[in-house]
Order: sequence, then C-alpha cells, then structure tokens
Amino acid sequence: MKRVDLIKEIAAEFELIANRLSETEVATVASVVELEPQHLAEIAKRAQKLTGPKNVKLKTVIDKSLLAGIIIRIIEEFGALFIKARICPSKCGDRFQL
Repeated sequence: MKRVDLIKEIAAEFELIANRLSETEVATVASVVELEPQHLAEIAKRAQKLTGPKNVKLKTVIDKSLLAGIIIRIIEEFGALFIKARICPSKCGDRFQL
C-alpha cells in the first residue's frame, strides 16, 4: 500500500515538472454541473489571456455548494488568481461573462 502512495506522489511531482517545462498553467474550474466542451474551451482561452503566453490545462470540479456560475482558480508562481464568472445565455450568446 505504501508503494501505491509513493507512485501517486511521484506522478504528481512529474506532472508539476512537466507543466513547468512546457510553460503550462493548471486552472481548476469549479461549477455546479458538468460544463460543455465549448464552455471549457472558452474558459481555457480566457485563462490563457490572463496568464500570458502560457498553455492552460483545465481540471474540472463539481461543487454543489455553488448556487450558479463558476469559479476559476489559477495558481501562478507568486500567488493565486481567482475568477468568478457566470453564464449568460440570453445576453452573450451562451458565453461566459468574466
């Protein structure tokens, strides 16, 4: 059992190193429901604009404590960036408003 835990730690560290080398930023997206692929693509595009010329990799989390909208958490080298967004299908053509 200890070996399994060790392998998980090694895999997590490997992912961190790989992300640094490829200049990939990991963003966690929390929402009440599973998001559609086109919404995730829009979130990744906007998160990339905020972090500069880096790649963005999204990890999604279902958070039933949210009433509506999404929370995007981007961890950068010197701190965290939290973004609250909402979906406005009627006004924005089913796009996110950040």
